[in-house]
Amino acid sequence: MNKKHTLKDRETISRLFQKGTKITVDPVLSFSLNNKNETVLFSVSKKNIPRAVDRNKIKRQMRAIFFNNRRLLNNIQTPKAMVFIYLEKSIIDYSKLLSCMTTILKKTK
Repeated sequence: MNKKHTLKDRETISRLFQKGTKITVDPVLSFSLNNKNETVLFSVSKKNIPRAVDRNKIKRQMRAIFFNNRRLLNNIQTPKAMVFIYLEKSIIDYSKLLSCMTTILKKTK
């Protein structure tokens, strides 16, 4: 993952939460919005997953799933800014995370 793909701009993040398209596939919530370049942000709540090791593992898995299945977004002409938020209070199987993230990527317009 390059730095150019990381969403860090506060203005873009706030615009995403206000005007972005919301897609929920349990246990992942996603917001997407047209942007000048493709950027992505992954978030796991400290309140739900208290151990940093577990939070980092989930974010690493989500990142790998996103970049391995990015071809599902190739039919979209305009680049997107996206946020993926993990909502579950425990760690789930990789296969379940894979299926819900691919479903979100297919639904993204």
